[in-house]
Amino acid sequence: MPDDITAPLGRAFTATLNRLRGAMREPLSTLPVSLGPPDIGLLQFLLNTPGATPQCLARHQARDKAQLTRKIKALEAQGLIRREADPDDGRKVRLFLSEQGQAMADAAEQIRRAAFAELLQGLNRSEQELLLGLLQKCQQPLE
Repeated sequence: MPDDITAPLGRAFTATLNRLRGAMREPLSTLPVSLGPPDIGLLQFLLNTPGATPQCLARHQARDKAQLTRKIKALEAQGLIRREADPDDGRKVRLFLSEQGQAMADAAEQIRRAAFAELLQGLNRSEQELLLGLLQKCQQPLE
């Protein structure tokens, strides 16, 4: 189908995400702990949702449980997050940022904002708002 836009749109999404990740890599390497671009979202989620379960985090990040478990262990070893037993159900684990984790979440968020500003510098405010609206529309569930 010659009018099919899914292939070029997919390439544009991938190229944009790669550019964004690339813009974050070097600034993230200056932090005192090893963080990659996906880790920023994880830390931000825990900052905004303290006490989230690993299952909730896996759904939010669209990552499989085994992959996320390895990431949680790595961030825990770096002293960025801590686990606590759920007070109502000792079988469940709740995740929280440590004090250092909160500081790294704040620093990483500044890096992400700078990378987005660089990425969007060619768009005026109206175009940025249009892009935001379209992306939010893409996130809505299908009826």
